[in-house]
Amino acid sequence: MSPTDGPERARERKPFLSLLTDVPHLIAQLIRAELELLKAELVSKLKSIGIGLGLFVISLTLISLASLLFIFAGVFALSLVVPLWAAALIAGGGVLLIAIVVAGVGAAAMASTSSPAPNETIESIRRDIRVIRGQK
Repeated sequence: MSPTDGPERARERKPFLSLLTDVPHLIAQLIRAELELLKAELVSKLKSIGIGLGLFVISLTLISLASLLFIFAGVFALSLVVPLWAAALIAGGGVLLIAIVVAGVGAAAMASTSSPAPNETIESIRRDIRVIRGQK
C-alpha cells in the first residue's frame, strides 16, 4: 500500500450512487450547522444587548435621583428671589424642556441604529444556496 492510498483515495473511489445518497444527509447537516450558527450569533448579540440595557437602567435610575436633588436645590435657591410656587414652576418648565430635548436625541439615535439581524448567518446561507445551485 502506497502513501497515496489513504482516505482521500478511498473517497475518490466511492460509487456515484453512494455519493447521491449522501447528498440529503449532507444538506441536512449543512442546515443544522447554519441553524447552530444562527443560534450562537443571536445569543451573542442578545446577551450584549441585555447587559447594556441593564447597565443603562441602573444609570438612568442614578441620574434620576441626582436630577431630583439638583431640581430641589434649584427650587430652594430660586425661592430666595421669587416666591416658592414660582420657583417650582420655573424648575418644572426647565425639566420639561430638557426631557423633550433628550427624547428627540434618543429618537434620532434609535432611528440611526442598525437592526440586530444575524447578518453573518444570512450571508452564509446565501453563499450555501449559491454553491448548491452551482453559482459563484
